[in-house]
Amino acid sequence: MRASTTRRAFMGSLSAWAWMMSARAAAPRLEAELLGDGLVWIRGAGANLLALREPRGLVFIDGGHARHADEVLRLAARELGPGPAHTLVNTHWHAEHTGLNDRLGRDGATIIAHEHTRLWLSTTVRYTPDGPPIRPLPRHAQPNRTTWTGGELAVGEERLTYALMPQAHTDGDLYVKLARANVLVTGGVVAGNGWPVPDWVTGGWINGTVSGYRTLIAQCDADTRVLTAYGTRLYRKADLEAELEILARLSGELARMMRAGFGPADVLAAEPAKDHVARMGDPTQFLTESFKSLWPRLAPDA
Repeated sequence: MRASTTRRAFMGSLSAWAWMMSARAAAPRLEAELLGDGLVWIRGAGANLLALREPRGLVFIDGGHARHADEVLRLAARELGPGPAHTLVNTHWHAEHTGLNDRLGRDGATIIAHEHTRLWLSTTVRYTPDGPPIRPLPRHAQPNRTTWTGGELAVGEERLTYALMPQAHTDGDLYVKLARANVLVTGGVVAGNGWPVPDWVTGGWINGTVSGYRTLIAQCDADTRVLTAYGTRLYRKADLEAELEILARLSGELARMMRAGFGPADVLAAEPAKDHVARMGDPTQFLTESFKSLWPRLAPDA
């Protein structure tokens, strides 16, 4: 994890990242869908999240954006019944997933995350040297129980397993598996509404995304319901497998282009993803940021 960089590769980097994430996060209203007894999927809060009921109160996996925090808490209480929200899992550090941190942290909740997620949430992040800073969260809103590899959490009769997917989207991505409900939460690694875009300034890269998909698939059976970052439908194992095939091929093609001396504009002109637009949408940001994510690995002096 690095809080800042002066390398030229990073200086011209993700100028569109914040805009793209805000566009993905846009939604007209919040919706709730019960996925089982005491388990609700909330969408429209900037990113997907889960809320679980157990005897001590409520547990959240991701939190949407902070501007939706009050509405998220009201909706969860309406669907699951009132009670203190005592535990929150952050799958990674991005704002559209950590919007409950301030409210719940102020009330003394346990906030679980990877250690790198805590570090990003405790420092100022800039995607371009003259771009707007992303300020650190207050101390009470930062994760207070961190892991390097993963862990388990008992939530009533449900058991949550969370584990690291190294450099799959950022450098601190956790998946969360609910054993009894057979639900898998991907965090930002799987977009669900288009191409997954690695945040390479904070440690993600395309090969990490490919590995992350493989890790997620290994957690699935044919009946596993997969909650993606932004999708409005639940994925199945077959959806992950289909996207993995596309991503694995393109990661190899992008590496070949890097070694051949291509730049980002050359990659876009070559249209390596043109056969997948119907399924995945406009690949411009995916190709640009995935290609740039190779710079620190394949062109360390660029």
